[in-house]
Amino acid sequence: MKSRLGIVGLAAISLAFITLMASSVLAVDVSKGQFYTEEEYQKLSKKEREAYCSALAEEAKRQEARLKDAQSKLQAERAKIEDLKAKLKKVDSELTPLETQVADLERQIKELEALPKEWTVKEGENLYKISGYTEIYSDPTKWPRIYRANRDKIEDPSLIYPGWVLRIPRGLPTMHTVVEGEWLAKIAGYWEIYDDWRQWTRIYEANKDKISDPDLILPGWELRIPR
Repeated sequence: MKSRLGIVGLAAISLAFITLMASSVLAVDVSKGQFYTEEEYQKLSKKEREAYCSALAEEAKRQEARLKDAQSKLQAERAKIEDLKAKLKKVDSELTPLETQVADLERQIKELEALPKEWTVKEGENLYKISGYTEIYSDPTKWPRIYRANRDKIEDPSLIYPGWVLRIPRGLPTMHTVVEGEWLAKIAGYWEIYDDWRQWTRIYEANKDKISDPDLILPGWELRIPR
Protein backbone atom coordinates (compact mmCIF):
# COMPACT_ATOMS: atom_id res chain seq x y z
CA MET A 1 0.00 0.00 0.00
CA LYS A 2 2.78 2.42 0.92
CA SER A 3 4.65 1.67 -2.29
CA ARG A 4 1.52 2.37 -4.36
CA LEU A 5 0.98 5.71 -2.60
CA GLY A 6 4.61 6.53 -3.20
CA ILE A 7 4.25 5.79 -6.89
CA VAL A 8 1.06 7.92 -7.19
CA GLY A 9 2.70 10.82 -5.35
CA LEU A 10 5.78 10.60 -7.54
CA ALA A 11 3.60 10.58 -10.67
CA ALA A 12 1.74 13.72 -9.51
CA ILE A 13 4.98 15.51 -8.78
CA SER A 14 6.38 14.48 -12.15
CA LEU A 15 3.26 15.74 -13.99
CA ALA A 16 3.41 19.08 -12.20
CA PHE A 17 7.11 19.35 -13.00
CA ILE A 18 6.51 18.58 -16.67
CA THR A 19 3.71 21.15 -16.87
CA LEU A 20 5.90 23.75 -15.22
CA MET A 21 8.74 22.97 -17.55
CA ALA A 22 6.41 23.14 -20.55
CA SER A 23 5.24 26.60 -19.61
CA SER A 24 8.71 27.79 -18.75
CA VAL A 25 10.07 26.87 -22.14
CA LEU A 26 7.84 29.47 -23.83
CA ALA A 27 9.43 32.83 -24.49
CA VAL A 28 6.01 34.51 -24.93
CA ASP A 29 2.99 34.92 -22.63
CA VAL A 30 -0.21 34.53 -24.68
CA SER A 31 -2.30 35.74 -21.72
CA LYS A 32 -0.61 39.12 -22.22
CA GLY A 33 -1.20 39.12 -25.98
CA GLN A 34 2.25 37.86 -26.90
CA PHE A 35 2.44 35.42 -29.85
CA TYR A 36 5.04 33.80 -32.02
CA THR A 37 5.35 34.70 -35.67
CA GLU A 38 5.11 31.87 -38.22
CA GLU A 39 8.85 31.93 -38.61
CA GLU A 40 9.43 31.78 -34.85
CA TYR A 41 6.90 28.97 -34.50
CA GLN A 42 8.72 26.86 -37.08
CA LYS A 43 11.91 27.12 -35.05
CA LEU A 44 10.24 25.78 -31.91
CA SER A 45 10.88 22.26 -30.71
CA LYS A 46 8.07 19.73 -30.53
CA LYS A 47 7.84 20.22 -26.79
CA GLU A 48 7.72 24.01 -27.18
CA ARG A 49 5.04 23.77 -29.87
CA GLU A 50 2.90 21.54 -27.66
CA ALA A 51 3.28 23.96 -24.77
CA TYR A 52 2.48 26.92 -27.06
CA CYS A 53 -0.62 25.22 -28.49
CA SER A 54 -1.75 24.30 -25.00
CA ALA A 55 -1.32 27.90 -23.89
CA LEU A 56 -3.27 29.11 -26.94
CA ALA A 57 -6.09 26.67 -26.17
CA GLU A 58 -6.25 27.82 -22.57
CA GLU A 59 -6.23 31.48 -23.64
CA ALA A 60 -9.01 30.78 -26.17
CA LYS A 61 -11.11 29.20 -23.39
CA ARG A 62 -10.44 32.19 -21.15
CA GLN A 63 -11.40 34.66 -23.87
CA GLU A 64 -14.52 32.65 -24.67
CA ALA A 65 -15.54 32.78 -21.02
CA ARG A 66 -14.93 36.53 -20.97
CA LEU A 67 -17.00 36.93 -24.13
CA LYS A 68 -19.90 34.97 -22.64
CA ASP A 69 -19.71 37.05 -19.48
CA ALA A 70 -19.65 40.29 -21.50
CA GLN A 71 -22.59 39.12 -23.62
CA SER A 72 -24.54 38.26 -20.48
CA LYS A 73 -23.86 41.70 -18.99
CA LEU A 74 -24.72 43.36 -22.29
CA GLN A 75 -28.03 41.51 -22.41
CA ALA A 76 -28.78 42.61 -18.83
CA GLU A 77 -27.96 46.23 -19.66
CA ARG A 78 -30.15 46.09 -22.77
CA ALA A 79 -32.99 44.75 -20.63
CA LYS A 80 -32.50 47.70 -18.27
CA ILE A 81 -32.56 50.10 -21.22
CA GLU A 82 -35.80 48.61 -22.52
CA ASP A 83 -37.30 48.85 -19.05
CA LEU A 84 -36.26 52.50 -18.80
CA LYS A 85 -37.71 53.17 -22.26
CA ALA A 86 -41.03 51.66 -21.15
CA LYS A 87 -41.02 53.79 -18.00
CA LEU A 88 -40.07 56.89 -19.99
CA LYS A 89 -42.91 56.25 -22.42
CA LYS A 90 -45.32 56.02 -19.50
CA VAL A 91 -43.94 59.23 -17.99
CA ASP A 92 -44.27 60.99 -21.36
CA SER A 93 -47.91 59.92 -21.60
CA GLU A 94 -48.52 61.36 -18.12
CA LEU A 95 -46.41 64.44 -18.78
CA THR A 96 -48.36 65.60 -21.85
CA PRO A 97 -51.64 66.33 -20.02
CA LEU A 98 -49.67 67.90 -17.16
CA GLU A 99 -47.91 70.22 -19.59
CA THR A 100 -51.32 71.16 -20.99
CA GLN A 101 -52.60 71.90 -17.49
CA VAL A 102 -49.51 73.96 -16.67
CA ALA A 103 -49.89 75.94 -19.89
CA ASP A 104 -53.55 76.56 -19.07
CA LEU A 105 -52.68 77.68 -15.53
CA GLU A 106 -49.97 80.00 -16.84
CA ARG A 107 -52.50 81.51 -19.23
CA GLN A 108 -54.98 82.01 -16.39
CA ILE A 109 -52.30 83.59 -14.22
CA LYS A 110 -51.39 86.03 -16.98
CA GLU A 111 -55.05 86.90 -17.42
CA LEU A 112 -55.45 87.47 -13.68
CA GLU A 113 -52.28 89.56 -13.53
CA ALA A 114 -53.64 91.70 -16.36
CA LEU A 115 -56.86 92.45 -14.47
CA PRO A 116 -57.05 95.95 -12.95
CA LYS A 117 -56.18 96.37 -9.29
CA GLU A 118 -57.64 99.86 -9.31
CA TRP A 119 -60.69 101.43 -10.88
CA THR A 120 -61.41 105.08 -11.55
CA VAL A 121 -65.11 105.78 -11.02
CA LYS A 122 -66.92 107.20 -14.03
CA GLU A 123 -70.17 109.12 -14.30
CA GLY A 124 -73.19 106.89 -13.73
CA GLU A 125 -71.26 104.07 -12.06
CA ASN A 126 -71.95 102.48 -8.69
CA LEU A 127 -70.33 99.61 -6.80
CA TYR A 128 -72.91 97.12 -8.06
CA LYS A 129 -72.25 98.07 -11.68
CA ILE A 130 -68.48 98.14 -11.32
CA SER A 131 -68.42 94.71 -9.66
CA GLY A 132 -70.36 93.27 -12.60
CA TYR A 133 -67.73 94.26 -15.17
CA THR A 134 -65.92 91.27 -16.70
CA GLU A 135 -62.52 92.67 -15.79
CA ILE A 136 -63.59 93.22 -12.17
CA TYR A 137 -65.57 90.26 -10.73
CA SER A 138 -68.12 89.49 -13.47
CA ASP A 139 -70.68 89.42 -10.68
CA PRO A 140 -72.48 92.56 -9.46
CA THR A 141 -73.41 90.90 -6.16
CA LYS A 142 -69.76 90.87 -5.14
CA TRP A 143 -69.71 94.67 -4.80
CA PRO A 144 -69.33 94.50 -0.96
CA ARG A 145 -65.70 93.44 -1.36
CA ILE A 146 -64.91 96.68 -3.18
CA TYR A 147 -66.69 98.56 -0.41
CA ARG A 148 -64.78 96.75 2.32
CA ALA A 149 -61.46 97.45 0.58
CA ASN A 150 -62.24 101.18 0.34
CA ARG A 151 -63.88 101.98 3.68
CA ASP A 152 -61.32 104.71 4.22
CA LYS A 153 -62.98 106.54 1.31
CA ILE A 154 -66.53 105.21 1.08
CA GLU A 155 -68.88 106.09 3.94
CA ASP A 156 -72.08 105.17 2.12
CA PRO A 157 -71.74 102.23 -0.35
CA SER A 158 -74.62 103.65 -2.38
CA LEU A 159 -72.77 106.89 -2.91
CA ILE A 160 -69.50 107.08 -4.84
CA TYR A 161 -68.16 109.93 -6.98
CA PRO A 162 -66.60 110.16 -10.43
CA GLY A 163 -62.84 110.45 -10.26
CA TRP A 164 -62.47 108.35 -7.17
CA VAL A 165 -59.76 105.69 -7.54
CA LEU A 166 -60.98 102.51 -5.87
CA ARG A 167 -58.87 99.52 -4.88
CA ILE A 168 -59.95 96.25 -6.49
CA PRO A 169 -58.72 93.43 -4.23
CA ARG A 170 -57.68 90.17 -5.91
CA GLY A 171 -57.14 86.66 -4.66
CA LEU A 172 -58.27 85.19 -1.36
CA PRO A 173 -57.11 87.10 1.71
CA THR A 174 -55.12 85.39 4.45
CA MET A 175 -55.61 88.27 6.90
CA HIS A 176 -58.63 90.39 7.85
CA THR A 177 -58.78 93.64 9.82
CA VAL A 178 -61.81 93.77 12.06
CA VAL A 179 -64.00 96.85 11.68
CA GLU A 180 -66.87 98.18 13.76
CA GLY A 181 -69.97 96.00 13.61
CA GLU A 182 -68.25 92.76 12.59
CA TRP A 183 -68.30 89.38 14.31
CA LEU A 184 -66.71 86.05 13.35
CA ALA A 185 -69.75 84.56 11.62
CA LYS A 186 -70.25 87.74 9.59
CA ILE A 187 -66.62 87.77 8.51
CA ALA A 188 -66.74 84.06 7.58
CA GLY A 189 -69.78 84.78 5.43
CA TYR A 190 -67.95 87.25 3.19
CA TRP A 191 -67.55 85.59 -0.22
CA GLU A 192 -63.82 86.29 -0.33
CA ILE A 193 -63.39 84.66 3.10
CA TYR A 194 -65.42 81.41 3.14
CA ASP A 195 -68.80 82.50 1.77
CA ASP A 196 -70.28 80.50 4.64
CA TRP A 197 -70.95 81.99 8.08
CA ARG A 198 -70.82 78.53 9.64
CA GLN A 199 -67.06 78.43 8.97
CA TRP A 200 -66.42 81.05 11.68
CA THR A 201 -64.87 78.40 13.95
CA ARG A 202 -61.91 78.13 11.57
CA ILE A 203 -61.11 81.79 12.17
CA TYR A 204 -61.58 81.34 15.90
CA GLU A 205 -59.28 78.29 16.06
CA ALA A 206 -56.58 80.11 14.07
CA ASN A 207 -56.67 83.15 16.39
CA LYS A 208 -57.07 81.68 19.87
CA ASP A 209 -53.92 83.51 20.90
CA LYS A 210 -55.92 86.72 20.48
CA ILE A 211 -59.57 85.71 20.90
CA SER A 212 -60.57 84.50 24.36
CA ASP A 213 -64.31 84.91 23.74
CA PRO A 214 -65.51 84.12 20.18
CA ASP A 215 -68.46 86.45 20.75
CA LEU A 216 -66.15 89.37 21.38
CA ILE A 217 -63.72 90.72 18.80
CA LEU A 218 -62.51 94.29 18.63
CA PRO A 219 -62.08 96.73 15.73
CA GLY A 220 -58.50 96.92 14.50
CA TRP A 221 -57.64 93.32 15.30
CA GLU A 222 -55.71 91.54 12.55
CA LEU A 223 -57.15 88.05 12.22
CA ARG A 224 -55.53 85.17 10.38
CA ILE A 225 -57.71 83.52 7.74
CA PRO A 226 -56.58 79.90 7.37
CA ARG A 227 -56.70 78.38 3.89
